[in-house]
Amino acid sequence: MAALIEGFQSALQWGVLLSVLLGSLAGIFVGVLPGIGPIVAIAVCLPFTYGMPPLAGLSLLLGIYCGAFYGGAVTSILIRTPGEASSIMTMFDGYPMARRGEAERALSLAFSSAFVGGIFSAIFLALAAPQLAKLTTRFGAAEFTAAALLAAICVCRAYSGRFIEAMLMVGLGLFVGTVGIDPTSGERRFVFGSEGLLSGLPLVSVAIGMFGMAQGFVLLGSAPRPLREEETLEHAGVKLRHFLEPFKYPRTLLNSLGLGLFIGVLPAVGAALSTSLAYFAARRSSSSPETFGRGNPEGIVAAEAANNSNSGGAMVTVLTLGIPGDAITAVMMGVFLVHGVFPGPNLFSEKPELVNGVFASLLVINVMIVAILVLLVRYIAMLVRVDPRVLGIGILTLCFVGAYSVGNSFNDVWIALGFGVFGWFCAMSGLPAVPLVLGMVVGDLFENSMRQALSISDGSFLIFVQRPVSAVLVLASVLMLVWPMVRRLFGPAKPIPDEIALQPPPGWMEPPAADSAPTAPSAPEPGARQ
Repeated sequence: MAALIEGFQSALQWGVLLSVLLGSLAGIFVGVLPGIGPIVAIAVCLPFTYGMPPLAGLSLLLGIYCGAFYGGAVTSILIRTPGEASSIMTMFDGYPMARRGEAERALSLAFSSAFVGGIFSAIFLALAAPQLAKLTTRFGAAEFTAAALLAAICVCRAYSGRFIEAMLMVGLGLFVGTVGIDPTSGERRFVFGSEGLLSGLPLVSVAIGMFGMAQGFVLLGSAPRPLREEETLEHAGVKLRHFLEPFKYPRTLLNSLGLGLFIGVLPAVGAALSTSLAYFAARRSSSSPETFGRGNPEGIVAAEAANNSNSGGAMVTVLTLGIPGDAITAVMMGVFLVHGVFPGPNLFSEKPELVNGVFASLLVINVMIVAILVLLVRYIAMLVRVDPRVLGIGILTLCFVGAYSVGNSFNDVWIALGFGVFGWFCAMSGLPAVPLVLGMVVGDLFENSMRQALSISDGSFLIFVQRPVSAVLVLASVLMLVWPMVRRLFGPAKPIPDEIALQPPPGWMEPPAADSAPTAPSAPEPGARQ
């Protein structure tokens, strides 16, 4: 309780509250606008947080992170166009409810379930992170090396259909992280005579290019979205009497919260998988599974509760190990690093007010977002009328300004632009961009920890299997690599079940006529870019 009180004292300062408000609004907007996503908004806004106190900057980005999950449900329910990949499952039952005149009930169910998930994940983070941090204080160089290796392999395994491509992109990210002066020997590495590369390739410039500029280029080449759901948009709203309805399904709610937290902790998996697992688990345990896909409120509860409980799980590994769980938290680490704060087990003893403030901010953010949506959801839904090409121009403008503000140098702008073109090529060719950034972030920890471990062991790699925790992590990494091959050798290949394939349930409605609604985007393949 003392820690929670200290956290609220930090989070309820005017500067932090203003950051929470702005971040929540921005997150809701990018969630409603299909094709942008929180990672783009966070990459664009990251340079503008450098002049803020650390908690205010983190609260701004956390507001975008959480707000996008809420906002993605709005267009999924009203116009069958998910603002986020993680909102696809909400679309299956939300849109049929809206079509039969229950748009307000569907939105209320979605916001209420997401609120429960957000509060639950914040409480889980506040309770679990300090205990896990106490455990990780016993980690040495060997343990951190093994943990970074496991995280990198998890990133590749998350793209099961494109494992080789993901591994190559992680390797490229590891290589990009070595550019600059070697902190141990002082040697120049891969600078090719350029003085601007001596300090390395900044994470922020790379993230702005790979996610912000690349998406701006994609939007510039997009055609305006047809919008024929004006009548449904006019009925957008929230009914407070439906806010307690998710508690009519306690088993579904608890299962979804648990799945969301568990998937959130796993590196690079993301919320899209947790929502699909929760949705199909709810359908499988339901007494009337045939109603899923035809407007069953339990489907909305399962998807949204799992969706928003991801945020707390994803922050656990960042705060306790300094290893990001996804691309969003990887970019968020830039706020820590620019202020000289290094995430990891020592953070809880060195900066307890910052950690407790993050816990309290997550609670405040969820309350703030729900209040905004209750008051303004009808007007926020109208954002879908914005031409994507206008959004692309705006994103590129902010990216150029943000890239310059990283170091007040055009060198950072050129770096961001180069990675923007490369990110646009990845988007067009289907190459996963997220592993590159995660590899770049994990690379520093991996290289430094491995050097320390080999220095302690006089160059012997046995140190990684002689220490119990390190040996377990190395064994887990080996099993993740060889398990698919073992499964193919000793058993026939089995089709991917619906729960993993992210496919619509059997009862999903047929697409309406061309003059009544736009066609929904197809569900992503397993391991697809998020």
